Amino acid sequence: MFGFLPNNLFTAHRAQNTTGLSPRLWGRVTGSMMSSSGDKRLVLIGDDFLAMNHLATTYANVNSEVGYTAVIDAGGTITQLVDEKGGVIALTTDGTDEDEIWIAAGDGTGHLGMISDTAADAHLTAFECRFKISSITDAVMSMFVGLAAPGSAAVEFVVDATGALKATTQLIGFRTLLDGDLISFVWQAVADSAVVIGISSAKVPVADTFMKLGFVYDPEAPAAKRITVYADNVELSTYVTATQIAAATFPDAEALTFQAGFKNTTAVAGELAIDWWAFAQLL
Repeated sequence: MFGFLPNNLFTAHRAQNTTGLSPRLWGRVTGSMMSSSGDKRLVLIGDDFLAMNHLATTYANVNSEVGYTAVIDAGGTITQLVDEKGGVIALTTDGTDEDEIWIAAGDGTGHLGMISDTAADAHLTAFECRFKISSITDAVMSMFVGLAAPGSAAVEFVVDATGALKATTQLIGFRTLLDGDLISFVWQAVADSAVVIGISSAKVPVADTFMKLGFVYDPEAPAAKRITVYADNVELSTYVTATQIAAATFPDAEALTFQAGFKNTTAVAGELAIDWWAFAQLL
């Protein structure tokens, strides 16, 4: 899967970078690895898309062979990119307005874990993804990359015309909303049915250029810094607080799994290329 061992994870280059796992983010996880007594265990999961070369042909609906659920409007494709090293898949739509395409880990019911501030379930949690989008032109792509409730990958995950995220699911991650050159860090809880913009400008993307976005939830961090967001190995200066996590607007203790995709918000073809994603939780 990934080289989580120290000799693979830690390098001399600890500044901004857009390649492997971000040392500043994942250093917080590996620094809290399992205790020798066995009272803690680190669950790691992710995908580098090296073994998905059979996706060179188009598929739709559910592809259980590779452990993902895919939702694709007519004309969309999920393919392995042959000109990218390390395994990269491309989610592509045709030029039909309001077409969308999504991929989610699992069969629509299984999940990776949850973020909770309840003492018994408050676990160190990390997520990161390396991806690029084909266009940063306003009103072309409404994208989401992050964690969402199992079964959320469905038609109308993004609302037609407005580009807003569906108000009937839990999620936390990164999105564009009509403003293509601005990626925000957001979350949503069904109980509130409104998206909260935690960081309005988490990343200013460049078209067809890879970036890494991720976050760490640390229940033992100061209350003002319970969730730290990283962009290309750089820690952002805006944090998610304990008060925000305790609010009804946060998907507290909700099952979550990896999900990524986008909707055409105009009649222009789009592409979301994903190199890898990773999730970890210290139980």
